[in-house]
Amino acid sequence: PAMSIAILPFEDLSPAHDHGYFSAGLAEELLNALAKVRDLKVAGRASSFYFGNHKADLHTIGKALDVANVLEGSVRSQGDAVRISVQLVRTGDGFEVWSQSYDDNLRNIFDVQERIARAITDHLKIALTGSEQTRLVPVATTSAEAYADFVTAQALVNTRVGDSLPQAIELLQKATALDSKFARAWSKLAVAYAVLPQYTHADWSNSWRTSDAAAQHALALDPDEAEAYAALSYNQFSQRNYVAMVEPMQRALELAPDNSAVNYWAANELP
Repeated sequence: PAMSIAILPFEDLSPAHDHGYFSAGLAEELLNALAKVRDLKVAGRASSFYFGNHKADLHTIGKALDVANVLEGSVRSQGDAVRISVQLVRTGDGFEVWSQSYDDNLRNIFDVQERIARAITDHLKIALTGSEQTRLVPVATTSAEAYADFVTAQALVNTRVGDSLPQAIELLQKATALDSKFARAWSKLAVAYAVLPQYTHADWSNSWRTSDAAAQHALALDPDEAEAYAALSYNQFSQRNYVAMVEPMQRALELAPDNSAVNYWAANELP
């Protein structure tokens, strides 16, 4: 379909090349925002990032993911300064539909992401409706530093190799200390603790308690935090409380039917 897109992980062009997780996290944030647009088909993160990391040609990506467009990009981050360069390319003929570079401060990162998301929908001629007309990228926190930590941590949680989860938890704890009302950071912290014992020698009981507490904190700030409900459900599942796990997972699916983490856990838990 013409109104379809895959978003590849953004390349890290920072001077020390040490912002790879941050760059990938920004691409994922843009993917999550566009996935909420009703008339746009967006390939899932796992599929898009697989092809991005394996450097496949655009025609192969388009055929495999059934998308007509691919968004490529790069991030150059140094201090508070951020440059994001993006290119929208057609997979059928490799023609560049649109490209743009955005130079700004990390404090304005939500506005930059909003401008990119709207430029994509404009060039694909997608008519936005309802709440889409107001904003595609919500302002999740007033702290630019907390958001940078969250974006990096989100990519680390998805990686789950080596010490990526302990690193993610450290960043998320920092983010919630910088902004105690950052619901998404609390929710992602709950997710990180929920899976921590599977990949490290962490104690299951302590991880369950910490995850539950973070999830409840997230829901107190935002009752619609789907990943917090998913974490609560997964903790019950891990403890073999198969009745108690159902309600929070159903709530998570109601709130975010297209969320990849929610769907993955639901597929594991529910018949």
